[in-house]
Amino acid sequence: MCAARAHLGAREGLVCLESFLAESLAYGLLQAHNVAGPPVPVRDMIEEPHQAFGPLSLLELNLGLYDAAYRSALDGARLIAVDLDHPATVQRAAMARELYVAFCRSQRAAELDWPDREEPRHWSEFFARCLLMPAAWVEHIAAGSCSAEELAAIFGVSVDMMANRLGELNID
Repeated sequence: MCAARAHLGAREGLVCLESFLAESLAYGLLQAHNVAGPPVPVRDMIEEPHQAFGPLSLLELNLGLYDAAYRSALDGARLIAVDLDHPATVQRAAMARELYVAFCRSQRAAELDWPDREEPRHWSEFFARCLLMPAAWVEHIAAGSCSAEELAAIFGVSVDMMANRLGELNID
């Protein structure tokens, strides 16, 4: 566990393995899915998962309790269920968080001895921000003097989520 859990450690001089790995996984997924700009098609990343995730399905329904949840079934099926009653920005963030949980529960994460894989929620929020709002994209677009609200709309995330990302990246 490192002090940079809530922030992008490398940018603050606090290099943290967990934040580096979470951000690297996010960038790797973007490259593997040939995503060149916002908004990130997180739904497609679940419906057509990278081989590192193993088989994964998306289930869209009205959960009532959670915005999204990762579950593995007794028959070996692995799925991310998302609640359609929530706004699209909430669904996207929740699916991205659960995508990280799915990776941490994968055979590949076990093979890599992925840090905190038994407690993936520690890094799932950070991973979601990195996946949906890659630092380079945010820095480039924010240089055009966009407001947090405009950036949130471009990236398809909530204003609060964008504000957190801007804080991590030290962008005013």
